[in-house]
Amino acid sequence: MSVRRGTRALISGSSWLFGGQSFPRSHMMLQKVQPVCVVKRNMAEFSPSISESNLTSAIFQPAVVIFDKDGTLVCFHTMWNSWCEELAGRMTAETSKDLSNDVYELMGYDYETKKIGMGMLAEKTHPYIKEKVVEMLVKQGFHEWEAKQVLDKTWKDTPENMQIKMTGNLRNLFSRLREKNIKIAICTSDSREGTLEFLERLHLEEFVDIVVCGDDKISKSKPDPHNAIYICNELNVDLSDAIMVGDTPADTIMGQAANLGLTIGVLTGVGTHQDLTHADLIVNSVSEVVDLVTNEDTEDFHAVTVTARGLCKIAARSSLQPLRTTEVKI
Repeated sequence: MSVRRGTRALISGSSWLFGGQSFPRSHMMLQKVQPVCVVKRNMAEFSPSISESNLTSAIFQPAVVIFDKDGTLVCFHTMWNSWCEELAGRMTAETSKDLSNDVYELMGYDYETKKIGMGMLAEKTHPYIKEKVVEMLVKQGFHEWEAKQVLDKTWKDTPENMQIKMTGNLRNLFSRLREKNIKIAICTSDSREGTLEFLERLHLEEFVDIVVCGDDKISKSKPDPHNAIYICNELNVDLSDAIMVGDTPADTIMGQAANLGLTIGVLTGVGTHQDLTHADLIVNSVSEVVDLVTNEDTEDFHAVTVTARGLCKIAARSSLQPLRTTEVKI
């Protein structure tokens, strides 16, 4: 595996922006790649959000891409807004007490905007959320046994009428990865029931090599690196040959903690650029991730934010065999 070609594409991309200011081509010519420590010192002088670049070559040739599900492969809000409202409705009916606001606050759901923010529902597993629901009911005056009974009667792992809005043409994207002999894994905080229903309804089972869900016995809640390491071990893939793709800090921190080859944040979920600072790269969607790693010709322009962490990681890889002459736009 080599990332030298991708590093050249990254460094010599068609436009570099620092602090919103563009610099002309003539400003810098490097005769050789500087040591990583020098790169780190120089990059520290600029904004942590390093680059917006049109990348024409694969940045990294992975053996496996590990995808988060909700917010990454499917629209988080379409999937879980109705679930929040349904749960609140069932709990209110069961207890004869309006618990809507309490449920929404616990889940991070804004009823007015119909949006779910960063928080428990976006980042935690169902077993963890259920424990917090019981705690919320106890605070509302229910005995613990009553709270557990209410939960048992009202909880459902998936929305009653699951609405799935894909963030890209997943069947096409997964096909392209498999054509390059790149394995596909899904690591989600969602339940196995909901994850398998998602795969079956979109006819994606044939493409996915392994699935780890939040309620699996072997699973540990993100951002613990366990699940990513487990996936790589099961697929006989080196950690350095894996990419993690997700929309929350739980995903990106997990990827870094597991020492994966690259961690990519996507903006299709609840996370913003500010939330995804632990990523090496930040892109708009999984479609751009696949374009970047498959090295296929595309006329699409991709705006890619390369964090200081990501630039230093790629520079460290390429420095194993230094490039003779690299033109840098800054």
